[in-house]
This record gives sequence, C-alpha cells and structure tokens, in this order.
Amino acid sequence: MEKIKKVKPAQSKLLSDYARLIAHVGVNVQPKQIVLIDSIIEAAPLTEKVVEECYNMGASKVVVKWHNAIVNKLNFKYQTIDTLTDFKKYELNAIKKPILKHGACRIRIGGDSPEALKDIDPNKIKAYSSTLSALLKKVSNWTMANKCQWTIAYYPSLEWSKLVFPKLSPTAAQKKLLDLILKTVRVDGINDPVVLWKKHNQEKAIIAKKLNDLKLDYLIFKNSLGTNIKVKLVKHNIWESGQAHNANKTFGFTPNLPTEEVWGMPDKDGLDGIVYASMPLSYNGNIVDKFYFEFSKGKVVKYDAQKGKEVLDNIFQIHNADHTGEIALVSKDSAVFATKTLFYSTLFDENAACHIALGASYPSNIKNGTNLSRKELFKKGANDSIVHIDFMFGTDDIEVIGYKDEKAISIMKDCTFLI
Repeated sequence: MEKIKKVKPAQSKLLSDYARLIAHVGVNVQPKQIVLIDSIIEAAPLTEKVVEECYNMGASKVVVKWHNAIVNKLNFKYQTIDTLTDFKKYELNAIKKPILKHGACRIRIGGDSPEALKDIDPNKIKAYSSTLSALLKKVSNWTMANKCQWTIAYYPSLEWSKLVFPKLSPTAAQKKLLDLILKTVRVDGINDPVVLWKKHNQEKAIIAKKLNDLKLDYLIFKNSLGTNIKVKLVKHNIWESGQAHNANKTFGFTPNLPTEEVWGMPDKDGLDGIVYASMPLSYNGNIVDKFYFEFSKGKVVKYDAQKGKEVLDNIFQIHNADHTGEIALVSKDSAVFATKTLFYSTLFDENAACHIALGASYPSNIKNGTNLSRKELFKKGANDSIVHIDFMFGTDDIEVIGYKDEKAISIMKDCTFLI
C-alpha cells in the first residue's frame, strides 16, 4: 500500500490563521473600533492580513506605522540627543488621541534583531526611550490598566533569525524561526487556532484560580544556579493568566502571543535574596547576559553582568526600575519551552521560564486596581515606573514554595506545577 504523504499547509494559509488569531484572540477587535498597528517592515506579509482581518471584524479604521531597523539605527547614529528627544505634539497626539479619546486598540508586530542598536551610543538610547516613556506615561498606564485592548505578536526579521540560528543561511534561518513562532502560537494550518487558544487560556485560568484560592503571603524560589529569593505578595494580590479583560469586564483579549505564564504582584518593598538570570535579556537593541540581582527590602542593592552591564547601569537610573512589578510562574509544559530554543526575545523567552519584571506593576494584579490611581496603587505596594522589564530566572529544576500564615505549600517542583 502506498504511504499517504502529509501535505504541509501553504505559508499563506498559516499567516492567514495567525492574522485571525491576532485580531480575534489578541485584541478582539470590537465593532467600529480604531486599530493602531506598529509593525516592522519585514512583517508586511502578516501585517497586511491582520489589517484585513481587523476590517472583517468591523474596525472603522486601521492605522499602520511601519518600522525599519536600518532607518531607525541611522536616526540614532546621526541625530543629536536634543533632536532625538524633541518630540512634536503631532507625533505624540497620533498615539494619544486615538487611544485616550477614541478607544483605539493596539497591536504590535515586532521581530527586529535584539542587537539592532548594539553599536549606538547608549546615552542616546537611554535619553530617547526615557523621554518618550515619560511623555506617553498616561497611555502606558491606560494600557496596563486594560482600559484598551493590546497585544504583541512577532514575525522574524532576517537579522533576528541569523542571531537565533547562526549556522543556517539567512533565508533558512528565517523560515525555521517562523515555523517555531507558529508552533508557539498554536498555528498549524489544520486546527482552528482561535479554538485552541480558548482551551489554552481556560487551562491557565484554572492554575491562576488555584493560586488565588491559596491567598499566599509570600513565595520562595530556589534553583541550582544559586537563586534563593523570597517574594512577598501585595495584600489582595490577584494571579492572572493569558486572557485579560477590558476594564468593565465585558470582553476578553490576550496581550501576549504566545503566553504561558501565570503572574501576580510582588510588594515593591518585599523582595529579599539573590536571583541569577537563566537567559539573556534583550533591551533597547542590546543584549545583557550572565547577570544577577541582589535584593534587600525590594530594592536591587547589588548587580553585575558578564555582558551588557552598562545597559543595567542605565536601567537603574530610571525611577523605581530598581524595584519590581511582576512575578510570573511558567512550567516546562510550555509550548515555548518545548521548542528548546533561546529566542533572544523577551516575548518568547519569558514564556519558557519563571521571571520577574523590574519596574511598573499591572493594576489588574490587585483587587480593584484598575479603578485606583497610580498614587493609590503605590501606597498598596504596587510599583510605579515608566518601564516594565522582564528577566528570566527559571530553570528545569526550579522549586517554588508558597507560604500562608507561615504554612508551607509546594507550588512547583522541577519546573512543574504541583497544585
């Protein structure tokens, strides 16, 4: 009998499914809503399909802002700090007005090389990013409070692909990385990814509910790298999983594609101990590797890195970036972990390992948080900063023990949930 060969779905079909996932599960576009898309130019084959899918869902207007890594680098190379930080009102209003006044949702389609700005003066990068973040802080707060839908998805650029798979030709590397990205977001060209993600979000929601039912006071993390850290949780902490909900809880959306984490809010003054990064950190076009942080009463009091320490130096000059805003649990049954690939991308690597975020907290991680001001949240233990920077410390052998009224409860063993 002749063996039947499996026919691999055409890339066009896969990208169409991916686009539908981004529009339906990612931001869940609502009728007559404006959609803002930030996309790298190399993602055009995907972005074009996302635009059409948003219109199919009833969007009134879809605005795409294209990003070119080479042009971006040239701007940093030739412009002065004064010019880089001179943001015009019309530039800011193009982002602020659609979101704050017209309820637009946001889609980011990334994929530039994590080392896109490695040769650029770090002072220029710091000045640009900190100035823009400060000017758009209201938009950031609005987004983090889920007052608008937002999602991040990726498409591989050639430069990023070459970094992940340096032994392959650029074209082969890009194809392989795209294949892996599609696997992590459950797009196979056969099954309906929207249905698969509904099931996936439900499974993670069950873990979050179990953690919430435990009403833990703090967690202790240990692994063979030397991490030994106590993480106090804020009072009335809420563990969340992949699917978020808009501020009035009328519909859901998924901020990250992929997402495998369950996360909560550490007390900004409640971390003690030492944590060793298990993966590199990609930040502002540079990579930090082999680094650690030592915390005392929530603050980073000591740190070092074999590569990119100057990046950390700049980060810790940002207000409250030396305190934390998120603690996340990720088990090794993660679809990202299963790829056994170092992506050099926070979006992917954070979904393969437990992680902590330096900087701002998400208001939705505390009871009634989305209805509180940043000042009120700060008083309750939430961190307030213009940055939110995830770094990974999870390993195959990580152990997590939770405590309630000093009673120990095993949460994870060897990177596997026990609850």
